[in-house]
Amino acid sequence: MRETGGVWGDPRSAKVQIGEEFLELVPEKAHDVNVLRGWLRRVNGPNYPQPFLVEGPPGCFRLYVGDAAERIRTARGIQ
Repeated sequence: MRETGGVWGDPRSAKVQIGEEFLELVPEKAHDVNVLRGWLRRVNGPNYPQPFLVEGPPGCFRLYVGDAAERIRTARGIQ
């Protein structure tokens, strides 16, 4: 797991994990959680099949691309 932050070099701001099919973001600051929640509405719009951003559990976000994005989007009822 690699950590990064809002300010380069600030290891307390967020945790990032690179998975086989996703990029997982776990922000430490409430502001960053709210920013990512705002992205959910923009990134997952009907005009953009990829990437696909998911929150769950609360405060933990996963960004899917490619076949994984299509698979997750379909599993969630094509949001």
